[in-house]
Amino acid sequence: MALVSAALFMEILDGTIITTALPAMAHTFGTTPVALDIGVSAYLLTVGVFVPASSWVADRFGARHVFAAAIALFTLASALCGMATGPTMFVLLRIVQGMAGALMVPVGRLVVMRLTARDKLVETLAALIWPALIAPVIGPPLGGLITQLFGWRWIFYFNLPLGVIALGACLWLIPDVRETARRFDWAGFAYCSTGLFALQLGLERAPRHADPVALGLTLGGTILVVALVRHLLRVRHPLIDLGAWRVTTFRVASRGGSLTRIAVNAGPFLLPLMLQAGYGFSAFHAGLFVLTLFVGDFTMKGFVTRILRRFGHRPVLVVNGFACALSLAAMALITPALPLPLVVVILVAHGLVRSLEFTSLTTLAFADIDRDAMGDASGLYNTAMLLSGAAGITLAATAVHAGGALIRLVPHLPLAGPGGDYRVAFLLVAVVALLGQIDALRLPRGAGDTLTT
Repeated sequence: MALVSAALFMEILDGTIITTALPAMAHTFGTTPVALDIGVSAYLLTVGVFVPASSWVADRFGARHVFAAAIALFTLASALCGMATGPTMFVLLRIVQGMAGALMVPVGRLVVMRLTARDKLVETLAALIWPALIAPVIGPPLGGLITQLFGWRWIFYFNLPLGVIALGACLWLIPDVRETARRFDWAGFAYCSTGLFALQLGLERAPRHADPVALGLTLGGTILVVALVRHLLRVRHPLIDLGAWRVTTFRVASRGGSLTRIAVNAGPFLLPLMLQAGYGFSAFHAGLFVLTLFVGDFTMKGFVTRILRRFGHRPVLVVNGFACALSLAAMALITPALPLPLVVVILVAHGLVRSLEFTSLTTLAFADIDRDAMGDASGLYNTAMLLSGAAGITLAATAVHAGGALIRLVPHLPLAGPGGDYRVAFLLVAVVALLGQIDALRLPRGAGDTLTT
């Protein structure tokens, strides 16, 4: 499990760690940071495209072989990224890295879920959640620190010894778990890959360029995803079996849970922008505030299992979901005039509740899934998580624009003033988090008890 957690941390970290290194990389390549931003997008988009096929690949070739090959390819691509001599070479290698990451983490997680006894699944999934919470937060400041001390190429070189150790551990520890592989659904993969690529690209572009291209990509991607669902329901051997969607706990965690995740994912994006663009904080000081979320995330890690076993999934999700919305709304109170201890309390509290929320949703999703259906359910859930991450950034940017428009319309609004558009945005994001609680309220009593009793 530690190996899979480390792989998850490394894969997610590589998605954000280069953001603060882009100026230095652009200087090396003789281009602009904006032009190199595609290196971040290419990695994340590639991960999203190939994740749905990861379960089939694991069943076809064996989990240990696929996991080991993915680690080796990810490590090699990382080393070559550090040796890149130009932007084109760098972007192509990031695509290769994304392909490896798309197989490395889902396959590792699938092995853990298939081998873990149901009464131990809460503890196991809780351990697999925290890298997904922490890596995006510490990635940018860590990338900036490595770039300043050693140069940007070492962001990728540091993966080399870690990858070699992980590869050895994989060959030693990971069993060759596999199920009977069905025939590969090429049509489903075509729908899925093009639809998810267009949808993610549209969601990623919208915050920076709210233009017809972003709208067309988002709309076209949505249409292709709808066509994908119809295709998966009709064919005999679908790329992903949608049977998990008929399970109430999985459906609630994926549908209402995605709304909550979208809102919560918007928080770490909005906070540094509000502090820098709204209040004039330096990037360093804004980063310190964002890192405060990590304190809450890490603290909650030791209490999640006991809380879920004591109260059950439904009460925790209902109460904690409202707490997530409240803590997001409380961030609208953060101003330079607010005493620092109160700011820290708000941020740590949000870190606590978001950690509990993400773990509760993930464990609930797989509470009633049969072991032989874990592969399809995992692929479906991982895809929803990826889309909610991209949609969170889009929601944040849209909420800021809406906040600015509202302040211009009502100039005497109490939140008007420096940073006012961001403060209103936090309130709007909190409303989206509240909408995610509709499904939680509909959960039957005792939902998820198969894991906690």
